[in-house]
Amino acid sequence: MTQIVKSPSCLEMRLSISQMFHDYSDIVLLSAGPLSALASPQLARHFDLPLASAEAVLSKGSGLVATQVQRERAKAAIGLMATLGVRLAAVPIGEDAAIDLCDLSLHLTDLRAAGFVEQKLRELGLWTSPDTPDFYGPGGLQIPDLNHELAQAAVLAFAGTYGVDVISRAQIDALYDLFLASDQRRCDHKLQINHLADMGYHAANPWPALAVGLDRQMLAHFETRFPNHGLVCVNQAFQRYNVILTGLGDVSIRDFVDFLTVRGHTPSVAFDGFMHDQGLTIEYALSRKAAEQFVADYAVIGLQVRAEFVRSQEKVIKISQVKPGFIKVA
Repeated sequence: MTQIVKSPSCLEMRLSISQMFHDYSDIVLLSAGPLSALASPQLARHFDLPLASAEAVLSKGSGLVATQVQRERAKAAIGLMATLGVRLAAVPIGEDAAIDLCDLSLHLTDLRAAGFVEQKLRELGLWTSPDTPDFYGPGGLQIPDLNHELAQAAVLAFAGTYGVDVISRAQIDALYDLFLASDQRRCDHKLQINHLADMGYHAANPWPALAVGLDRQMLAHFETRFPNHGLVCVNQAFQRYNVILTGLGDVSIRDFVDFLTVRGHTPSVAFDGFMHDQGLTIEYALSRKAAEQFVADYAVIGLQVRAEFVRSQEKVIKISQVKPGFIKVA
C-alpha cells in the first residue's frame, strides 16, 4: 500500500519560518574589551566556532559571530562573555547589527545662553520636565536614549547657536570612565577597584579616573555587582578637563616667568599656588581629546601639568570670563 505524504501548505511553511525567526537569532560582536585575548576559547565553545574564527572576530573588534542561535542559549552566553569584556548582541536573523541609540550632551559656554537653550529643547520635545534643566553636571546636560535621527536633528538645530556645545554619541561604541565622588576616598573603594582591575580596567595617565574605557555592557556588569558604588560615571565624549600647572619641570625660572606673563598670569600667584600644592589653571573646560594633547604638549616643553576633571561646569564657565560681557569659549 502506497503511503501518501502530504506536503506542507504555504501557510504552514510561513508559520514554521516565522517561528524560527522568533526562537533563533544571529549573534554580533559589538566590542571587545582589554581581556578579549583570553576570551577566544570561551567564544568558540559557546557558539561552536573553530578557535581560529573566534580569534579572528575578536581581533577585528566587531562583526557577525554566529547565525541562527537558539535565543535562550544565546542569552546565557552573552551574559557570560560580558564578564570577559566581550560585548555581544542577539539580532534578528539576517541583520548586520543591533538597533542602537544615541546619548546627547549639552555644555554651556556662556551662562546667558541657558534660557534660550532650554526654550529650544522644549520646542524640540527633548525637555518636558517642569524643572529647569541642569547644564552644569560633570557631563553637561545629558539626554539619553535618542534614536539616531532625533539626535542628529538636535545637533543640527543648535548648529551655530552661540553659548552651547552639543555632542551626540552612539551608545554602541561609547566608553565610560569612573571617578570618585567629591566626598569619597580611594581607600573606601578597594573592593570595587580590585574588581575593575580583574576585569582589565585601571587608572591611566593623565586621567584622574579610577578606571577608564568601560563599554556599556561592562559598566552594566559592574553596576549589577556594586549597585550602590556611588562613583561618578561619565561618557568620555562628554567629559571636560582643566589643565593645571603644578611645577617648573625643566624650564628655567626666567622662561617660566615669560610664559606666565605672555598668558596673562601673575608669576607670584603661580608660585604661591605651587607652595600650597594647588597649582595654576592654565586651560579651561577642554574636551578629553584636547586635554590629552595639551598635557602632552606641555610635557614636551618641560612643564609639569596634570588634567583635572571638571565636576561643576558652572564654576568653569564663570572662571573663564575674561572681561565683563564676554565669555571665553574653551
